[in-house]
Amino acid sequence: MAVKKLIGWGKCSAKQTPVSGDPITWSDIKDGSASLSVEEGSINEALIEGGEAEAIKSQADKYIIEFDRRIGNSAEVTPGFTENAGNIEIIPPTAGAIGIRLTDVCRKITLKGDSTDGLVAHYWYKTGGEMDDNGNITDVVPVVKGATTYSAVSTSIDDYANKNPKALGWYIKNGANYILSQDTTPQSGMTYYTRS
Repeated sequence: MAVKKLIGWGKCSAKQTPVSGDPITWSDIKDGSASLSVEEGSINEALIEGGEAEAIKSQADKYIIEFDRRIGNSAEVTPGFTENAGNIEIIPPTAGAIGIRLTDVCRKITLKGDSTDGLVAHYWYKTGGEMDDNGNITDVVPVVKGATTYSAVSTSIDDYANKNPKALGWYIKNGANYILSQDTTPQSGMTYYTRS
């Protein structure tokens, strides 16, 4: 039996959660302009005499989300580059459809215009290629609209080393499941998650 997959990136919305301040949601994304691409990390091999691979290491992939918004005037946005812009999520219009969240992104906003669309702000977000100790990418998370999602906690947040994962309700991943952490201080090499 075929499984029906909901694709909902036609008329989507975007939610940016900055490092500080309130989240911003845009519902005026230009139809069909949202895209996700990947900059694949290089694969390096350590060769021994004779040419055989002794070890193989892969650099992390970096993900990019881009979209356009029609805007009424240039005062609605501030063009430029922000190194630590927080998180960005593309939210599909259909419940059950898969969207995507990128965490710990940098952001670039540019303005363009033409006689068809008028003034358009182009948004570009890119991850840093974060991986956990097992080589799993942690800064790109598929999300299902209307479902519970888990996002990796950034180790670059203020006073991270003094946070209490148990008191803050952070989760850890155990196989395919997320369970509440019992740690009272962040453990080295452990990835913690928040639930939304």
